[in-house]
Amino acid sequence: MTEPLSATCHCGAVRLTLPGDAAGVLACHCGDCRKMHGNFNAFLAAPRVEITVEGEAALVWYQSSPDSRRAFCGTCGARVVKEQTAAGRWLVSAGLIDGPTGRHITRNLWAQSKSDWYALPETHA
Repeated sequence: MTEPLSATCHCGAVRLTLPGDAAGVLACHCGDCRKMHGNFNAFLAAPRVEITVEGEAALVWYQSSPDSRRAFCGTCGARVVKEQTAAGRWLVSAGLIDGPTGRHITRNLWAQSKSDWYALPETHA
């Protein structure tokens, strides 16, 4: 098993620890992600029960679709996580990871919805 990954929001109020074997980086180009992140959203996925959270009280949650809810830090506004409720999985914004991840983008999601001003990122297995 690889070392756990640490993640923090911009102000440090929210701190996450993800399992070292969290899924590779996924890039979502859907309209929701583009609107919320200003670009595509890169994230790492892991089961919620395998993620530890410090500062959870700083998270502000809202229902973004019937099947998912999203949270941002109420102090700095950083987009922290999308929860796939039924699957019990969290998609943690990859930009919050502290230090190197040793990961690459493994898949582009909703590529047909991407903006016309950028090329799809290269993927690695």
